[in-house]
Amino acid sequence: MYGNHTAPLPPSAHLTPSAGRRSRLGLLAWAVLQCGWVPLDLLLRLLVVPFLVVGEVLSDGQRPDREWLRFLARPLTRWVGPVRFVREWGPAPGLWDAHLNRLCDTALRVYRRQEQGAVGVRGWAFARYGAEGRALLISPKEYRGLSGERIQQIAAGRGLVARSAGPFGITLVPAAGRPYGKEGGRR
Repeated sequence: MYGNHTAPLPPSAHLTPSAGRRSRLGLLAWAVLQCGWVPLDLLLRLLVVPFLVVGEVLSDGQRPDREWLRFLARPLTRWVGPVRFVREWGPAPGLWDAHLNRLCDTALRVYRRQEQGAVGVRGWAFARYGAEGRALLISPKEYRGLSGERIQQIAAGRGLVARSAGPFGITLVPAAGRPYGKEGGRR
């Protein structure tokens, strides 16, 4: 469905066409425009969500699968707050490294819950990042400032492998045969 998501990324791969860094002018323009656009987008989506929920209930006769929650959270994922603004504004790779480390920690928490019998990727991790099957899907905007090689290094340090999800970004999955511990790293 999402393309070749099982193949590891080549070390120097450009992950997706949209993974490039945003220009400073574009970032500044969005930071100003988002103050009006994001609330308006959220309001319009709030008006549509009841119809989506009713459609899901009527279509399969079961409780909604909560895809509407992702639909509703989408405007909030576009928000550029102060931390994200600083990370995208400057050339500091350490900020991008720290962000991807946090995403790897989120992926590890998801996989630990799955080991305990939880079904798939749920909660805020699903609403914010998404899922491809049982893998955490990371959007290209979350790793704009990193090369494919650096992504693999950071993921490997946590016992994960970054795999291509086509134009949707990457998935972070546990490396084969490598257990992960409570500390977020390998045991």
